[in-house]
Amino acid sequence: MRLKSIAAAVCLLTMPAQASSLYVKYDISLTGLKIGEGALSVDLNDKTYRLHGKGNMAAFGNFVSDGSGSVHATGSVSPAGLMPASFTMQAEEEGKSNTVTMTMAKGAVTGRQIHPAQDRMNERVKVTEAHKRGVIDPLSAVLFPAPRGLHRDSCNRTVAIYDGRDRYDVVLSYKAKYQMTGRGKRYSGGVLACKARYKPISGHRPNRKTIQQLAANKTMEVHLAEVPGKPYLLLYKASLMTPVGPLNVQNVKFKKMN
Repeated sequence: MRLKSIAAAVCLLTMPAQASSLYVKYDISLTGLKIGEGALSVDLNDKTYRLHGKGNMAAFGNFVSDGSGSVHATGSVSPAGLMPASFTMQAEEEGKSNTVTMTMAKGAVTGRQIHPAQDRMNERVKVTEAHKRGVIDPLSAVLFPAPRGLHRDSCNRTVAIYDGRDRYDVVLSYKAKYQMTGRGKRYSGGVLACKARYKPISGHRPNRKTIQQLAANKTMEVHLAEVPGKPYLLLYKASLMTPVGPLNVQNVKFKKMN
């Protein structure tokens, strides 16, 4: 399996802004070798949120290409959780640009621009208007509303994601809970480990081998850390086994800014 698309997605999902309440840095590794890194800034208050990140990947044989990208998401905070308002992504891989701009309101996509346009549309599952409602963008999806904190119920959920091209679910279920004692600027506190399954909905080519392998992969995990002073959990670690070896996203810095 070629991992370029998977690694690029991981890079963008683990993606600093001028002022932030929380700064988080991740390393990305494949078969134990570092192939990239990402940094995420989180501004979160009782009414609004803003997420901004940057990341880069290094070439790894024929599986991962050199690439870099930035991603930005804003929205409001409601009793039901995050309500995205905007999402922008700018990425470059092997000299080719990839951009997405979306506006959203009340959980529905109200506008979208992408470059390049999707190809082979006759082979793709059609994205309907219904698929664009009740969704969240892929960056906002790394911040989990969790009024019960590290309770197992904070794992047991389905996250409906639309990235401007593809609509998919990430189905989470509880696995374990543990404590981390970090030194220096590393995270210290409880961590919630969730099993994760990728479920394609639309926008994808169902006969594509990468999609089939991702949907069948039962090794994916997402680990969540507590956001200091807020009823939210944030991506701490993610992993999955690939035919080449383990792909991991690991938190290496967790710093509260104010």
